[in-house]
Amino acid sequence: MTTAKELYNYEDEIYFWGPNNYQPMLDSFGTIVIQVDDNNYQGDSRVLYQSGSMFGWLQFGWGSCSGCDALQACENIEEVQELMNELQNSIKWFFDKEEAIEFFETHDWKGDYSYWNNGEQKVFIDKVLKFLKGL
Repeated sequence: MTTAKELYNYEDEIYFWGPNNYQPMLDSFGTIVIQVDDNNYQGDSRVLYQSGSMFGWLQFGWGSCSGCDALQACENIEEVQELMNELQNSIKWFFDKEEAIEFFETHDWKGDYSYWNNGEQKVFIDKVLKFLKGL
């Protein structure tokens, strides 16, 4: 696994400003087949990964400042690494497409914290199901 220090290319921690882009981190977790991010100053990112016949789902929120965004709040590269580990460990893996399809079709999306912004959520779910059923 790529470390945060390698990924964000920080050699001198004396002048640590911290990264503000999750994408390198997300890309380092595996092969992204679908990604839908909220188009706002704060919101969620939704990612579907594929590893062989397995599929992984990651969804997390982010904000516009260090008071509401975990990555921007990191004060050193060790905290960035902790966040990377936390996000990677949050990926929900499905053994095959059938298991993933069942989850995305039956999950109580209205009960999730991010349902208020259901436009992008619905787009993501629709894309995932179309992709998985097309395999």
